[in-house]
Amino acid sequence: MNRFLVGAGPGRDRPGRIGPARHPFEVMALASALLCGIVLAVIEGSPPSVSAVIPGDLEPLWEFGLVAVGIVGLLGLGWPGRLGTALGVELGGLVGLGAVTGMYAIALAVTVGTPGIVAASFTAAVAVAAWWRGVQIIRDLGRLARPDQADVPVDVPVLVELVERDPP
Repeated sequence: MNRFLVGAGPGRDRPGRIGPARHPFEVMALASALLCGIVLAVIEGSPPSVSAVIPGDLEPLWEFGLVAVGIVGLLGLGWPGRLGTALGVELGGLVGLGAVTGMYAIALAVTVGTPGIVAASFTAAVAVAAWWRGVQIIRDLGRLARPDQADVPVDVPVLVELVERDPP
């Protein structure tokens, strides 16, 4: 697993782990963005809920954005290489997810008005959660860049041999 243990450091009261989150909510939000983008791109015409709030010129770009953030975010979660790269790819997917869902939430609120408050607030919550996780990743990347300031445990060979002594 691609993780990095970080000990208690300045402002941290307990050790934590740095690594791709793989929280079920994050995985499902990214997977549903990918699925929705593919479905919207493949079906003939747009559902009334989408065509009512996304202008016709922006709709293909929004659909592509859904597909792209789903792919990028899921790639980041499963990235087999360096941890910093995995977090950076995950960050890119989440920032994009926040952008496309935030765009839809704003369009819902402006276009539909009061009847769209529930859908707009729920969609906006996905955007805020994606950006929140993005902030966490930025902090993790900062700790990875400065391991000496994060009390990162390291393996140090012991050069002292323990000798048993008779009890006093």
